[in-house]
Amino acid sequence: MSPFRTVRYEYEGYIVVVKWYCTLWTEMPDTPKTAAHRGRPKSIDRNAAARKAMTHYWTAGLHAASVNELCRRVGISKPGLYREFGGEDGLMDAALECYRGQAVLPLLALMAEDRPFVETFDRCLAAMTQDDKRPPGCLFTRMRLDRGHLGPQTRDRLESVEHERLRAFEVFFVRARDRNEAASHICPAFAAEYVDAQLTLLLTRMVMGDPAAAVEETARLSLEPLRATK
Repeated sequence: MSPFRTVRYEYEGYIVVVKWYCTLWTEMPDTPKTAAHRGRPKSIDRNAAARKAMTHYWTAGLHAASVNELCRRVGISKPGLYREFGGEDGLMDAALECYRGQAVLPLLALMAEDRPFVETFDRCLAAMTQDDKRPPGCLFTRMRLDRGHLGPQTRDRLESVEHERLRAFEVFFVRARDRNEAASHICPAFAAEYVDAQLTLLLTRMVMGDPAAAVEETARLSLEPLRATK
């Protein structure tokens, strides 16, 4: 039956035709599309997505893919990205936190061990240059170098990790100084900044493809100004 209705009548010698669209209220069952829309959104494994994002940013770079391509590589939909992370800034923040747990905290744990100054530093160098199938370099360093293009959430996380590292480096130096293994005339805060700069240089050279042995030896020599004179 056509939904259109037509009425014809005569008015002052004219034939008038009125045509209108008539709708009848009926309760229609949900179509598959509507039913899917009304259902619960597909669940997302947040940790798995963060790990995949970490690997992508670490290997390909921070801005190497569009949002659509990033979602494809991470394995989530674009609506899922915004629903779960609030956007790419939230995903990048989660990726950095994942990297912190995988690479930053193990390094700081090595520095916190109760070992001699030089031995502790050597163990850290070995951990940073070992071939463990991870991408070369450091996602944290990538983000520091590209700070101006990061979102506010990722920048806040980055600054938090920076402070955490510097504090650990300072404690590392003070412990060595108290054992007469490190120079007493050097300010601990400056020593922490110095160690941070040397480790950043090491990671940058690793990205450039320099031999691990040469990178380690150079970094080991860089520790000399901090050592106590005999």
